[in-house]
Amino acid sequence: MMIIMKIDTTYLTMKKLLTITLSTLLLSACVQPPQPLRGNFSDISPRAYQTKPIKDLNIRWTGFVVDVENTEKHSCLTIRAKVADEVGRPSRRVRIDQGRFIACKPTFLEPASFMRKAVTVTGQVKRMVNKKIGELDYAHPLVDARVIYVW
Repeated sequence: MMIIMKIDTTYLTMKKLLTITLSTLLLSACVQPPQPLRGNFSDISPRAYQTKPIKDLNIRWTGFVVDVENTEKHSCLTIRAKVADEVGRPSRRVRIDQGRFIACKPTFLEPASFMRKAVTVTGQVKRMVNKKIGELDYAHPLVDARVIYVW
């Protein structure tokens, strides 16, 4: 009777382990960006774009907002770019700096809602814009943002 109980316990343990493994695999296969961030985008990083600009390139870049500027016609976020994870959010595992970029929309963006927040931007890169970081002139790719997704 003890042998039968041991086999039943081992069988149940293996069944649970198999169920957990299969569930994890199925869920990870379903991982994708939120609906507003889906589409076909170039895999070029902001830093790589600085060395080889391509006008009207369709991008999805992510990072952390370091500045917000508002004018009468538009608002722009300066973003410290990071490597994206599998859903398009700044990766927690890969902490490589990808430079900076500017994302603009023809609407008011509340600075308090964006400062130091993780965002992902989709849109087209229009040109390079020189902007100072301290005393350094820094060439920022300028993105005409379709979506600015705050995480």
